[in-house]
Amino acid sequence: MTRVLPPAPGDPDRIGPHRITGRLGRGGQGTVYLAESPTGARVAVKVLGRGGGEQTLARFHREIELARRVEAFCTAQVLEHGEAGGMPYIVSEYVDGPSLAQVIDERGPLRGAELRRLAVGTVTALAAIHRAGVVHRDFKPANVLLARDGPRVIDFGISRALDATVTASDHLVGTPPYMAPEQFDGREAGSAADLFAWASTVVCAATGEPPFGTGPVPVVIHRILNAEPVLGSLDDELRELVGECLAKDPRARPAAMPALLRLLGHPAERPSYGTGQEALGEGRKQAAPPPARRRSSRPVVAALAALALAAASGVAVLAVRAAGTEEPAKVVASGPEGTPSPPARPPIGTMPTTSTTDLRIPGTKITLRENPADTERVTTYRDSRKGAGGSPVFLRRDDTAEFTFLGTFMTAVSAPGGARVAVNPDNKFTLEGFDLIRLVGPEGEPETQIRTVDSPLTTFNPHWDRNGTRILLTIYEGIEEEQRSRGFVIVDVASRTARVFRVRDDDHRSDYVWGAGAASVLHTGPDGSVRFYRLDGTPLRTVPKVGRLVTDDVRATSLGTVFTTRCHDRPQDVCVWDAATAERRAVVPIRKGTTFSGWLGDRHFLATVTEGKTVKVVLLDLHGKVVRVLADGPATELSKIGLYYTLK
Repeated sequence: MTRVLPPAPGDPDRIGPHRITGRLGRGGQGTVYLAESPTGARVAVKVLGRGGGEQTLARFHREIELARRVEAFCTAQVLEHGEAGGMPYIVSEYVDGPSLAQVIDERGPLRGAELRRLAVGTVTALAAIHRAGVVHRDFKPANVLLARDGPRVIDFGISRALDATVTASDHLVGTPPYMAPEQFDGREAGSAADLFAWASTVVCAATGEPPFGTGPVPVVIHRILNAEPVLGSLDDELRELVGECLAKDPRARPAAMPALLRLLGHPAERPSYGTGQEALGEGRKQAAPPPARRRSSRPVVAALAALALAAASGVAVLAVRAAGTEEPAKVVASGPEGTPSPPARPPIGTMPTTSTTDLRIPGTKITLRENPADTERVTTYRDSRKGAGGSPVFLRRDDTAEFTFLGTFMTAVSAPGGARVAVNPDNKFTLEGFDLIRLVGPEGEPETQIRTVDSPLTTFNPHWDRNGTRILLTIYEGIEEEQRSRGFVIVDVASRTARVFRVRDDDHRSDYVWGAGAASVLHTGPDGSVRFYRLDGTPLRTVPKVGRLVTDDVRATSLGTVFTTRCHDRPQDVCVWDAATAERRAVVPIRKGTTFSGWLGDRHFLATVTEGKTVKVVLLDLHGKVVRVLADGPATELSKIGLYYTLK
């Protein structure tokens, strides 16, 4: 139970509309009271010991308003804030339970399942806090309350708000034994500092002492900056994670959500905290935090990561595109800096119309019908069946039947030839304020992570260029039906950098795809036009009333170098347009029960056909006729397993 003392002489009877009933504690930041709200609910009211002028108080309230956006996952929710007698106050959910610091003092260290529950609950709280764009900056045992329903983290965002009422030289924000090295040399304390404090708190819970000990502040700071942490008897799994979180370099620490997934036994991605600007486009700045009560991004991602999902059957089959060449014999494409592109790969080639081998996807009843002469084949698949756990993605690097586990909650796209894989994380809230793309190379080659955009912007739908040297991503802002594209990112594989381009007239929902020779990009305008842009985001031309682009890049085909849309005047069918002249080259009829998914080879299309309880992935000719079955299986499985086709 929480210790509640009677109000002291001089304590107020009311703070705002809340009636004071007791005193919960007093510390360096101010006094915390137990109070009764106008509705009769018990709340905790913290009156901060510092006031300020009009501007500083306004900033204080802005910072606390951010804290109100934190979802109630293992946290004590911030309910409201105001001023009383010139002093700011914060009202939060009352948690009836002792602090972790009190429990350690009275009972000693935690062990076994109790320690693990603490670790899981508190890192869950940090994931929710960081997702809202807030940094705790004073995470420690005293700010963890042990309620009956699990640990609750309190006072998040208050240190930042207090910073608004004093100058930087007035105080040291944080509690030294739990502070990260970067907090002692004047650097901004970001989300990574919270993971350092979390690890220090877990060590203290397990051993009774923080990992760098206690004592005079200069001594503690010296140990944090120079010594190795003392981890005591932490077990192997938790010990490994805590050790990573105590890295001196903030970039080497995992983010909160990947840390949580590891504690839950998932083979999770491990994006680290970047330093900032070296991988961003020119002029990029830290953006505002996401809007209040933002829901999980998973439903959004499910829609965006599989834009070729079958509308009728729900089948996820996607031809992963690489930009075609305008004239394969003489490619002169150049980037925004005027540097020539590498020599083009050979033409795409024609898919054979017969299958010669069958390959069963492990653990399913889905059969891939293949031919060694295929120019494109399934290189990754994503299993979203119930019980699969995090929509795991499996990778196939060669012509064998072996698919290996790659990770969860991601879109993974193999480069032409399969040497590298671009991984775009689905759960954007795991990335602590920025988005990134991962490059997974051949066995033995270290993975690369390239930072792209800052929150609340995100990126989706990676498209490799034809040579596997660059990746195009679409920038989005907002969630679900409010989501809008804002421009694009071009990632250069060789230099490991990302250039960000905001497009001025982009305010709707449409993916960018590569233009001819990957020398331009294009996307659908809100009026059914197709807009072409240079690689620096400036407009080239607009082709009106051609319909919405499919997921294909511009590519060289038997009909010429073309872009492909849902016909403006008959959207159930597909129109093929000359990329240079905008003349319509073909109209492909799409029959009922058939869902179009893009080009496959230079003279066929990829589609799905639903026949009762069976779904077939098929090859269509230019007249919309099925000429080959590429895969088949029960609709219950193919509606949940996404097949990604890539150039060989």
